Amino acid sequence: MDSMFIMLVPLIVSASLQFNTLNSTLKVLPENRAILPKVQIFLEEKKSPLPAGELLKYSNWEMIVALSNTESGYGKHLGGDYNAWGIKDFRKGSSNYGKTRDFTSWAESIQYTSELLYKYDKDDGEPTVAGMVARWKYVKPYEHWIRNVNYALNDLESHTKAA
Repeated sequence: MDSMFIMLVPLIVSASLQFNTLNSTLKVLPENRAILPKVQIFLEEKKSPLPAGELLKYSNWEMIVALSNTESGYGKHLGGDYNAWGIKDFRKGSSNYGKTRDFTSWAESIQYTSELLYKYDKDDGEPTVAGMVARWKYVKPYEHWIRNVNYALNDLESHTKAA
């Protein structure tokens, strides 16, 4: 019986991963479904660990991706667990208070980042880069940060335009 279970574990894990990927893809906003393959390719080319299916659940996904470029090279140099945005931990009682926040998954960190962007722009969660820089970055110089975010936004747009 134990050997049967041991043999089934890889199959169960594989099926679970495939289901999670499919489930994530199904939750992509309808307007983003057509560009999912392009975003996946874009992130793969950047060697980014960010999951396209998770990002495309949010209307402000472009800003989330652009900020990840500027803060961590599209998630290649994380500030904390699943933290590609340099988000600080200000949760009351956290042992990490004031330091870079750790998240438990990409789903959690991407959702948090999307919600955080709505604090900068209540209308659509896509604040102007210049309008948010002082509060997001904290330290000068701001111009280099602004150029990097804008570059990433333009790069992303040129690679993911619907054909």
